Amino acid sequence: MAPEKKKFVIGMAVVVAVAYLICILLSVQVLRDNRVTAELNHQARMSSLGKEQGDSSSGLASAGSDIPTVSVGTYVDGIDTFSIRDSSWSGTFYVWFRWKGEKSLDPGSKLVVVDGNITKKELLEEYHGEDGTHYQRLRVSAKFLKFFDTMRVPLEDHMLNIYLEDGARDSTKLRYVADASSNVSSRVQISGYKITGKSSVVKPHAYRSSYGDPRVDAKTEKVFTQYIAGINIARSSAGVYNKIFLSLFAALALALCSFYVKASDVGPRFSLPSAAYFGAVANSYVANSILPPSGSFGLVDYVAAFGLATIALSLILALLSNFIMVKKEDKALSYALDRVMFWVLLVSCILANIAIPWAARG
Repeated sequence: MAPEKKKFVIGMAVVVAVAYLICILLSVQVLRDNRVTAELNHQARMSSLGKEQGDSSSGLASAGSDIPTVSVGTYVDGIDTFSIRDSSWSGTFYVWFRWKGEKSLDPGSKLVVVDGNITKKELLEEYHGEDGTHYQRLRVSAKFLKFFDTMRVPLEDHMLNIYLEDGARDSTKLRYVADASSNVSSRVQISGYKITGKSSVVKPHAYRSSYGDPRVDAKTEKVFTQYIAGINIARSSAGVYNKIFLSLFAALALALCSFYVKASDVGPRFSLPSAAYFGAVANSYVANSILPPSGSFGLVDYVAAFGLATIALSLILALLSNFIMVKKEDKALSYALDRVMFWVLLVSCILANIAIPWAARG
C-alpha cells in the first residue's frame, strides 16, 4: 500500500485504541473509588467514633453514675432471605441483655429494630440473681430494609447490619454496652456469597425530633445508644459475573468474526454484527433484572456499554470497508483495515473485560 494509506489505517487504529483506553481508565477509576469508599464506610460504621458519609449523629454526653448500663450481644442463627433487587434481607438471631440494678428495667420488652420490622419475638430465658445481676435472652426474627450499593454488582461486597435500640429510653435513661461474645453461626449461608467478617459496636443515634415530648425543648434531639451487629459478605467467585455476560461475550465474538468476511459480501458482513447487537441488548435486560431500579451506572452497565459500543463500531467499520472496496475499488486497503481493526477491537475488549472487573472486585 501507499504510505498515505498505511498512515490512514494506523491513524484509525490509534484513534480507536486511545478512545477505548480513556473509557477503560475512567470506568476503572469510578469502580475503584466506589470500592475504597465502601470499605471506609464499613470501617466507620463499626467504629464507636467513626462516621459514615452523610452521618450527622450527635455524640453521647458524659454518662452519670445513675444511668443504667446494659450489656447487649447477638448470635445470628440464620439468614432466611436476601434480595438486592428488593433492597431487603431477613434473618433470625438471638439477643441477650445483662445488667445490674432494677429488675423492672426489662430491656427485652422495649427492644426496637431500626430499619426493620420484628416478625416474631420470643423470650427464651430470664434470670434474676440475688446479687442484683439480671439476664434475658430472646429469639428474634426480623426483616431488614437495606439499600444495597449496586455499583459493583455482581462482584461486590456488602455489610449486613442489625440495629437495636431501646424504644422507650434514650441515652439519658439507659445505655448499651457491646458484649464481646457476640457471634455468627457457622450455619449462616447466602447463596453466591461468603462471610468475610463479623463485628459489633455501640454508637449514639440521634433523631432530629423531640417527639413532641412536653418535658423538653421542641428543638432538642433525642439521642439513643444503638447496638450494631455487622456481617461482612462478598461474592464467593466470579461465576455469577460469567453467567450474566456469557451471551454478551458470544455476541462480541460473532461481531468480531465479521471482520474476516469480505466487505463486498454485504449479506453476511452486516448480518453478523446486527444479530450480535440484538443479542447484546437482550443480555443487557437480563443483567439489569438482578438490580433495583436506579439511575446510576455501575459495573453491569459499563460492561454492557463496552459490548454494545464494540458491536456498533464493527458495523460502522463494515460500512467504511465496504465503501473502500466497492466505491474506491481498493481491495488492499479494505483488507488491511479489516485485519488491523479486528486486532484493535479484540485486544481492547479483552483489556476492558479484565481491568473493569478487577477494579470492581479488587
